[in-house]
Amino acid sequence: MSAVRSASPGTAIRPASPSSSSNGSPQAARDGDVDGDGRTESITLPAAGLLRVVYSTGRTEEVRFDSGPDPAAQGVLGSVDADRDGHAEVFVRFDQGAAMQLATVFRYVDARLRLVTLDGQQAALPYGASLRNAATWGCRRTQPPAAAIESWTGSSTNGKDYRGDSTFYNFSGSRLVTVGKSASISPPEMLGCGSVTFK
Repeated sequence: MSAVRSASPGTAIRPASPSSSSNGSPQAARDGDVDGDGRTESITLPAAGLLRVVYSTGRTEEVRFDSGPDPAAQGVLGSVDADRDGHAEVFVRFDQGAAMQLATVFRYVDARLRLVTLDGQQAALPYGASLRNAATWGCRRTQPPAAAIESWTGSSTNGKDYRGDSTFYNFSGSRLVTVGKSASISPPEMLGCGSVTFK
C-alpha cells in the first residue's frame, strides 16, 4: 500500500517549480505559496495541534487543529494548490494508530489560513493499510468527476484483495463538499500532487 512521505515535525516545506499556463487559464500556485503572491511560505508545526505559517511578507499566522497530544506523531506532508485556484493548500498528517494515518487540510480563504472541515468536523483523509483495511488519497483529479481531492477506503477478507469506495471532493470556502462517489474492486493509483507525494 502506498504511503505519503512526510517531513519531520517543525520542518519547513521547500519550494518546487511553479506551474505554468500558456492559454490564459488560471495558474496553480507554486508548491508552498499559500497566499498566492508567487513566493514560498515557511510552514512548521511548533507544537501538537498548531500549524504556523510565516508568509514571505513577514506576517505570521497560526491555526489550531485536533492532532492528539504527541507532537512527534504529526508532520507537514506538503503544500500544494489542489484545486488550482492560485493558493496552495497545506496538508498535515497525524497518527490514527499503528497502520493508519490521517491528513487534515488548511486553505487560504478571505486572506486567512483556515482549517478545512467536512460535514461540520475537521477534515481527516485516511491513508495506510492493515490486513483488513486500507485507505489512500490524492489530489488534482482530472478524470470525471474532476475533483480537488479523491479519498479511497476499503476492506479485505484475505489481506490481498480490497474492495472499497472513492469519494470525490471540491472546496467551498473552507469546507470540503462531496461531488461524487464510485465503488472499486481495488485501490486506485494515487499519485499525490506537487510536494504531497505517494511512493
